[in-house]
Amino acid sequence: MQHCLENAFVKAVLDDKAQLISFCNRQTGTELAKPHDLWRMIIAEDENLEVEIVAADCTPVVSASVDAIEYRYQALRTSEGHDHAIDLVIAGKLVDDELRWSCHITNRSTAIEVREWLFPVVNLSDAVEAMTLHSPNAGGEVIERIRPWAQQANTIYKGMDNLYQRHMLRYPGSQATTSSWAFANDQEGLYLASYDRSFQDTLLCSEVELREKLNFLFVKFPFLKPGAEWTADGYVMAPINGTWHRAADKYRAWADSWSTHHSTPDSIANCQGWQRIIAKSQYGEIFYPFDAMPQIYADGAKAGIDTLFLFGWHKGGHDNDYPNYVVCDKLGGKDNFKKNIKLFQQAGGKVILYSNGQLIDKNADFYRETGQRISTKDLNGNEQQQFYGFSGRGMAQRLYGNRTFVLACPYCQEWFETLCKVADLAHELACDGVFYDQLGAANAICCDPSHGHPVPFTQSTLARANMVGKLRQYINDKYPGMSFGIEHVSDIAAHYSDYIHTVNGGAAVSNPNWAAIGQKPRVPRNMDWFRYIFPEVIISNREIRDDSDVERRVNRLVLTNLISDVEIYRCKKTIAETPHYQSYLGLANAFRVRNARFLRGATYRSTILHHCDNDELDSAGYIARDGSIVIMATQSHLDNATALITVPNAKFIANDAIGDATRNADGTVRIGRHGLILLAFQPQP
Repeated sequence: MQHCLENAFVKAVLDDKAQLISFCNRQTGTELAKPHDLWRMIIAEDENLEVEIVAADCTPVVSASVDAIEYRYQALRTSEGHDHAIDLVIAGKLVDDELRWSCHITNRSTAIEVREWLFPVVNLSDAVEAMTLHSPNAGGEVIERIRPWAQQANTIYKGMDNLYQRHMLRYPGSQATTSSWAFANDQEGLYLASYDRSFQDTLLCSEVELREKLNFLFVKFPFLKPGAEWTADGYVMAPINGTWHRAADKYRAWADSWSTHHSTPDSIANCQGWQRIIAKSQYGEIFYPFDAMPQIYADGAKAGIDTLFLFGWHKGGHDNDYPNYVVCDKLGGKDNFKKNIKLFQQAGGKVILYSNGQLIDKNADFYRETGQRISTKDLNGNEQQQFYGFSGRGMAQRLYGNRTFVLACPYCQEWFETLCKVADLAHELACDGVFYDQLGAANAICCDPSHGHPVPFTQSTLARANMVGKLRQYINDKYPGMSFGIEHVSDIAAHYSDYIHTVNGGAAVSNPNWAAIGQKPRVPRNMDWFRYIFPEVIISNREIRDDSDVERRVNRLVLTNLISDVEIYRCKKTIAETPHYQSYLGLANAFRVRNARFLRGATYRSTILHHCDNDELDSAGYIARDGSIVIMATQSHLDNATALITVPNAKFIANDAIGDATRNADGTVRIGRHGLILLAFQPQP
């Protein structure tokens, strides 16, 4: 029997076996899903830890109305035909243009464990498959050909690629910076989300099933022992009428129910960028002693950069001996460091002190005394580890000298207290800010019962975000005006920090031969998704490490209004080593200073404020602090490009440019190769 849930926006058809037969946009008539079971479950049965249960093999009691449906199971059957005493309730309800789902599982068995819950499994229709996927990966990745991308997933048969080819993004964290999938063209789309206030570990999964069905789904990990129960709610399926921005607006509306806002210190709010410098390497080479800081400032100032983001200032050098943060005597010692910080600031600069927010070196005294006890353990009781190896002119260190780190469990109070001591030291040194690496990334789940948290601890990333919030409060209370930054973009940690040092530069292209063939450079990981949803979050660029492709990448930095992260030769040199980059970034930052009225603190609005009639241009819009509408546009692959850029109900008031770009008398703009133009408009009543 089929059941139809329908209102003015949505029509969903399901059957008695929990198969979603149809999901239709009532406003356009577009079919958004092909028939497929709504759910799967993975249980542990005896020694087999991955026994699959699918909806088609199970029989529920169904109750339905015009806008709601409930599936109630009192037993579930595995694919091998074994019945288990597992209660499952799935409830769906239409609310305006959304189909909202909740699920409850009770494990009444005596021997099995419910490990994984896969829901909802949505088999994309042909219409949706032809749309563009807006993935939350690394702040936002645009995937224009969904099936070929999904088919690239390959475990080399470590998994069952013959059954499921899967891309997986972990949420919360920097892989999935939001818990959502959005598919859209210029008129409509499909939105899938998990509004889960528990922020438990969740996988956003794409899946090619049996080499044919193209599915998108969410995976959660109850790890339910006999007698335990578990609830997940907040699942959302919705048609989108309009561009992908309408899906992003939905996510922001949910995020407003839990995110917080704060004021940002002037040292970051007015920051054009920083030079990221390693003073001492992991293998002991000294790149910049503290007495070199005045020259570092002078080199950066020529590019409009006044901030030093200093790594490797401590005895062990960068990525070594964490968390033993003792100022290195061979670099000049503490008093010399304090003196040069003061000189840097007197010249007009600011200094940010680096630390790592989760790594504990296994060779450090701290590991032997404390770290081994508070380290994150996996399902088998082994320590979660990361490995980092740096080398210089030789090769042995890179091959054989990797530093081995364990990951601190953020639930442990000792680790929070350890990180607070870094802020204390930053204050003692009179630094302008303190930075904690890696804290925005997903935390590994922890299975050490001695820490006092549930095991497995699937809310470990929430615990880390809460720790970030406590760190911010500690710094704000004790050291007002000190900036606080973290690495990795993620929704649940970003609102606690003054800025995010991203791992995604926002300019890497998928067609590296673009210049040779005269093709528009394509930037899939453009971070538009996250920046549109959370425009108040200050983010850096990354990955401009030499003098190549300078104009395009710097113009994109300006277009996206990010903090400039200068990291020459992976932080081994100042920007003076790359004179073309230094000169061009200086021009770009002078442009940003001239237009500070329009750009500083402006709210990113992607392309919703304006229309550009030439797709060869990249453009972005902002709302300035004074209410002006600001549009910037650039291109790097054509000798010249002309376009008409319009802003409804607004009057043109000003323009400026970098390089070869002009506004014509008829209102069109002409942008030469590597040109960038800014247009400002005043909204009209």
